[in-house]
Amino acid sequence: MHEACKWYLVMKATLVKELKIQRRYLGWMIASLVQPIIWMVLFSLIGTGFGIGNTSAGFDFTSFLILGVLLLMILSQSLWGAGLALRNEQYRGTLESTLTAPTRMTAMLVGYALVDIVLASYLIVVGFALGTTLFGLELVISDPVALAIAFAVTMFGVSGFAFMFAAITLLIKQSNALINILQPILFMLTGIFFPLSALPPNVQQFSLLLPLTTGFLAIREITLVGATMSAVIPLLVSTIISGSILAIIGILSLRATMKWSRRRGILGAF
Repeated sequence: MHEACKWYLVMKATLVKELKIQRRYLGWMIASLVQPIIWMVLFSLIGTGFGIGNTSAGFDFTSFLILGVLLLMILSQSLWGAGLALRNEQYRGTLESTLTAPTRMTAMLVGYALVDIVLASYLIVVGFALGTTLFGLELVISDPVALAIAFAVTMFGVSGFAFMFAAITLLIKQSNALINILQPILFMLTGIFFPLSALPPNVQQFSLLLPLTTGFLAIREITLVGATMSAVIPLLVSTIISGSILAIIGILSLRATMKWSRRRGILGAF
């Protein structure tokens, strides 16, 4: 069988397996249904409580916050999904057999990443529906194709972090503790809930090196300002470049960590 076909079959099997597991556990499904509503209500009440709406400059901060909730859920889904994929395999007792099988590790990781894309797509659809019908989200999208491309590019950028966390999982095992620390830091650096201008100048420059920041900025420009593809191309190119660098670093780190773990015989160790 051709190597490309084998790679595809492994990726597909990983995707189907994880979607079946998600469907199997009712609690997870209910949480996925309720989570967008809770976050939307929370930040809408924050905006209402502080009297935030359209500012004197015409900036719709309520829509800014609601869109930030959608971006938060995309980031969280990726970090807690593909980022902890290997840890989940370890909990199930299948990590050693999976990684010692003659399969491509990258195919497995892409399968996990596609699961996150499917779940994130659901969150996006539900979030936009709730935001526009119940919580006053006002969209000015003039280029739907540009929005779809921006979301795809942003998810690619997020996957780079997921690959890096997969490598960290093999080293420190309890990488969920690290995610709990890093996640709010990423919220601050990427300006999900406030304009980047609120950050110190040096921090702003650093944040623009992150694929999440430039990807989120492109999505905001398209949805809240009505920007077209030509206007956000520089942001999307920057997201692809930085996301590719993170993905390469993550994959190389994971391969090196796997070799180290195999030599020491600690793949399944908790």
